[in-house]
Amino acid sequence: ISTLDGLPTDEVQKIYQDKEGFLWFATRYGFCKYDGYQITVYKSSLNTPGLLTSNNIYCFADDNDGFLWIGTQEGLNTLNKKTGEIRQYTAPAIPNNAVSCLLVTRENEVWIGTDSGLCRYVAEKDSFVMYDGKSTDGIFPAASIKSLFEDSDGDLWVGTWSSGLFRYSRKEDKFYAYPKINERNSAHVIYQDSNRKMWVGGWDCGLFLLNHPKDMANVSYTHYSHRIGDDASLSDNIVYDIVEDVHTHTLWIGTRVGLSIMKQENPGTFINYKSLHSAYHIPCDEINSLLRDRFNNIWLGSIGGGVLMIDTKQSPFAFYSLNLAEDDVPTTAVRALFADADKDLWLGTGSYGLARKDYETGVLSFFSHIPEFSDIPSVPTVNYIIQRKNGEVWFATYDGGILIYEKGEKVKVLTESDTPYLYSDCVSALCEDSKGNCWVGCRGGMGISLADGGHYRFGTLSFAGGGLADWYHVKDIVEDADGSFWIATANYGIIHIMGDVLHPETLKYSNYSYNNGQLATNSVLCLHVDKSGRLWAGTEGGGLYLYDYKENVFTEKNQEYQLSADMIGSIEEDRQGCLWMGTNMGLVQLFVPMDENLATVRVYTTADGLQDNFFISQSSCSREGELFFGGNKGYNSFLPASLEKDNEAVPYLITDIKIFNRSFAVLEPEVRERISSVMPSFTRKLDLPYGYNNFSIEFASLTYKNPGLNRYAYQLVGFDKDWQYTDANRRFAYYNNLKSGTYRFRLKATNENGIWSQEIRELEVVVLPPFWATWWAYIIYALIGAAIVCFILRTAKNRMQLRNELHLREMEKSKLEELNHAKLQFFTN
Repeated sequence: ISTLDGLPTDEVQKIYQDKEGFLWFATRYGFCKYDGYQITVYKSSLNTPGLLTSNNIYCFADDNDGFLWIGTQEGLNTLNKKTGEIRQYTAPAIPNNAVSCLLVTRENEVWIGTDSGLCRYVAEKDSFVMYDGKSTDGIFPAASIKSLFEDSDGDLWVGTWSSGLFRYSRKEDKFYAYPKINERNSAHVIYQDSNRKMWVGGWDCGLFLLNHPKDMANVSYTHYSHRIGDDASLSDNIVYDIVEDVHTHTLWIGTRVGLSIMKQENPGTFINYKSLHSAYHIPCDEINSLLRDRFNNIWLGSIGGGVLMIDTKQSPFAFYSLNLAEDDVPTTAVRALFADADKDLWLGTGSYGLARKDYETGVLSFFSHIPEFSDIPSVPTVNYIIQRKNGEVWFATYDGGILIYEKGEKVKVLTESDTPYLYSDCVSALCEDSKGNCWVGCRGGMGISLADGGHYRFGTLSFAGGGLADWYHVKDIVEDADGSFWIATANYGIIHIMGDVLHPETLKYSNYSYNNGQLATNSVLCLHVDKSGRLWAGTEGGGLYLYDYKENVFTEKNQEYQLSADMIGSIEEDRQGCLWMGTNMGLVQLFVPMDENLATVRVYTTADGLQDNFFISQSSCSREGELFFGGNKGYNSFLPASLEKDNEAVPYLITDIKIFNRSFAVLEPEVRERISSVMPSFTRKLDLPYGYNNFSIEFASLTYKNPGLNRYAYQLVGFDKDWQYTDANRRFAYYNNLKSGTYRFRLKATNENGIWSQEIRELEVVVLPPFWATWWAYIIYALIGAAIVCFILRTAKNRMQLRNELHLREMEKSKLEELNHAKLQFFTN
């Protein structure tokens, strides 16, 4: 990792891994956060003036309260990882502004080493307690502190620039001063290995082992130093850092002149890695920082070379290159593999013929050095190898027919011109069936060498259900438990042949191809019938297929098993029933029990020691439980039973939330606070205001060996119907114009071997409605509606009442008129 990858400088002074699994790099121009894919830089600049007390970063430590402590040349800083807030501490709050080392103990105590002494942070009072001669009965001086270390007993070790080595016993609440350790009395770095040995690196004084470190009366030192002219001595006497590799139990020492590695069983003898004039090469010399991460990878921080990561775990895969003489075979490609009855391994060596590796001696011999091939001037590309029941080894070649090897006999050659069952000299597949017949697949057709000495040559195939095949390129042939045959072809998909070859009139042919919809591709590279009788097909461009006997179709399995490889070139089965597949994206281990929902997948790559991530089709075989797979750079062999199970939990986090493609960290503070009170890696809920529902959620698996192979799956429950799968090239989920409501975002991830996380992370996403669609708006709408209804009802009531009053008045007037009329008539009469 260098400036080309986003580092502000290639001068890395410290590497640290926090409790969440992120890596932090201290440089002279700010500090960086790394998630395996991208680097985030924190520094004071024109855009962020005064962000840090200094951009020259020395050290890190993180506590249990979510704070990252950062020591700089000009003071102490803390980053609240939950909120993103940075706080600064400077003298006189701390003894000196130059903070050289930091330590958070198992009790969550924060200790700070400065150029003027040691102090401890008291969280309850938000203040610092100083440790000097007065507070330690004159034992501990106000010295320049360069290293702090907590040992397995909980004791605190303090190393100084030139005032010696000290230990603070927590049980006794007492400081101990050690005898002068070297001429400078320098304890620049302190480390305890897995054997509880205490190591001290001095400035220009070499490396020291403390003997009887807790027995003050008998303490002594064993000194290891650089000796001019001795290449097996320490590379330099300026020791920057120390770490132990738990895989090899070696001690790694970073110095000014490179990396020194010492085996514990051979103390004082070092293997030195340097950039120049060394048998062991690293790209830079000054190794300033060493870190063993939670997966036991070793990280190197260098001055001028950036960051290096080394996986020291021994690969379970043996790798073999074709170390043949250049005049014999100028290739490393292995195009075919076969282990014969004598356990000798036969290899098709690219387009340069054939070689054999003797099982007893391990010697690899080109065919020209094998006596039986003395009459064969050249061997073309070998495509396929089998051994017949009679002991003969048959080699299918490209444009050379078939070569037949029998120990002690001259090799025989079968060609199209003298062999009736050969369609062409381009032979691509061989299979001896349960009755001793040998099926021969060619470029153009297929024939059989019958066990009784006869032969049969297939003509144009007429398929049940319609269709003909008159020219087909055979890639593989297998026999199933029923005695029928399945033929993989490059242009007709899969051909199924049933019947008795001794009675050709009984033969029936079926086709499974893209043309009839029973297989989604026409290019099939290999076939395999497993121990359970299931038929598997590896294709070119379509991935893996499984034959469904009930539906009579081949079903695609890449999506179900989350296989990223679309080329499956070879399939082998181990003794435990696992399928091993050579693909274009690594070696895949697939275990499918009868309940296919319990299937497990693991992918191995070059990071695990493979020759390459691409494996050549049909270049595989097995021998007494050992599997072999070949590719363009050689071949690998391994014993599946010896592979360790990957039970490590997959660490993965949400790394950012972007609103309209703007990172959460750069949003306006008031907007951030409305969305979430904490940073994306810690949040469990998002409140998205109306108008901010165009957003993306970014994530990362914090596995660093081969992060490009990590895969992810996410689902926004309430929007996505199913899991959405993606890879390391698209580590985000994007959503736009979601309707207001509450959703649940779910996330899971794999490591580089394809092992899915057991835990599913969840994030509640609330898309807030616009103000006119909020609950209080609806209450107002209801009140207004009620008021209108009341107004209408009251108006109607008033009108009704007025109408009634008018009607009564009319009735009274009418009655009055009638009365007056009656009176008038009475008096008139």
